[in-house]
Amino acid sequence: MSKGSPHSWYLSMSARYGDIASVRLGSNLVVCISSTKILRELFNRFESTGRPQTPLNALMGGLGIVLSEDILWKRQRYFLHDKFRALGVNLWKNQRLEKIIMAEIEELLRNLEKRAEEPVDPVMVLGRHLHNVICQLMMSFRFEEGNEEFVIFNERLSRSMNLYGSIHIGEHLPCYLKLPGKKTVLKEIRRSLQDISQFHAKHIEKRLKKRADLSGKEEQNDLLDYYLEQMQNEETGAAQAIFNNVDPVKQIVQVMNDLFSAGMETSRTTIVWLLLMMLREPKVAQKVMDDLSNVVEVGKIVTMEHRSKLPYVEAVIYETLRRVSVVPLGTTHVNTKEWEINGYSIPAGTHIVPLINKINMDPKYFYEPEKFLPERFLKNGVLCIPECFIPFGVGRRICLGMHLARIELFLFFTNIMNNYKFTLADGQELPGLEGTFGATHSPRPYTLIFKQLQLK
Repeated sequence: MSKGSPHSWYLSMSARYGDIASVRLGSNLVVCISSTKILRELFNRFESTGRPQTPLNALMGGLGIVLSEDILWKRQRYFLHDKFRALGVNLWKNQRLEKIIMAEIEELLRNLEKRAEEPVDPVMVLGRHLHNVICQLMMSFRFEEGNEEFVIFNERLSRSMNLYGSIHIGEHLPCYLKLPGKKTVLKEIRRSLQDISQFHAKHIEKRLKKRADLSGKEEQNDLLDYYLEQMQNEETGAAQAIFNNVDPVKQIVQVMNDLFSAGMETSRTTIVWLLLMMLREPKVAQKVMDDLSNVVEVGKIVTMEHRSKLPYVEAVIYETLRRVSVVPLGTTHVNTKEWEINGYSIPAGTHIVPLINKINMDPKYFYEPEKFLPERFLKNGVLCIPECFIPFGVGRRICLGMHLARIELFLFFTNIMNNYKFTLADGQELPGLEGTFGATHSPRPYTLIFKQLQLK
């Protein structure tokens, strides 16, 4: 891993001091934990749900779902969990979400056909379709091909995620952010957040006007409809308040921002890693294609109905998540009460960092961790996820979009593999497994040549 990346400092410290190690960064006490048993014990406590009060986090104003706390977070999480289920965000077949994803996949496959034999950047070709899944889930909106607003929106989001990692140390040393170059970076992150927020606020304003022009009970088609219905019911006293004295529109805007940054970016990055891993592991790629062809005719669409018959393919997805650790540090928690654990005292207000990458590459959890072995996620031919594997976090703040991510990864990956063969573009070297670090761990840029598989 890169020597300058924040998690590499924590990894070296953990290697030296064990599963619980601490360091003081500026005024913050940081405790790094690389034991899933300890993480499960601590993060299932309600007093583990705090978030760091840092300069970068302050940009979000304690709103949304990722950085909100206390009653606001608790009620928002319950609301979102309930409405996600209503919108079909689960692993069952023939759900509403699956239909949204399949429409995007069908367009993606047509676009790849148009660009067959041409160099393609997988980040760019996947981006709009994964954006659209979140967009439609949130507000029944999608970007069409060539949309200039999407180009700007995508650039703002991706660059902000990368810039966040470049000034991470400023979370602990605020004076660092006052340095000339870092001040400029912080300003750009703030401006991008404002632009993305304005995009969402504009759609909320349009929907509010549309609802005002209509009368009677409205059908709930997306997350925004559910939120606006909640606002209306709170005004009439027909529903328990979930906004806890914050501006409802600002809260909804930040929830949308969170879903885009935490949801879309990680899914896209994981799929780009998956494609790269298939180039690095040709025998695995061939088995994936063979398993698919035994269940679905080559060139046909893979759906969630086929998932139960493709355990090895799903194991490949999980092994990729393990091997590259898209989110190597997980999300920092803050304990709101003092803790005693394994003879150590952890004061309230400590930054608790889960070392996901350390766990993923620890031989006591995963035999020969450097090797790519999807079979480690299978038992007697059945998908089996060990307790030590926590790519979506663990405890009370486990990733809210976990099921959404699993569905997207399965459907996008399987449909690409069942419809196209791909190779690196001429003159390119195969990227390694050490990528670039921002808010996520991304592979080094590469381009592919896609060639459509022939129907048997």
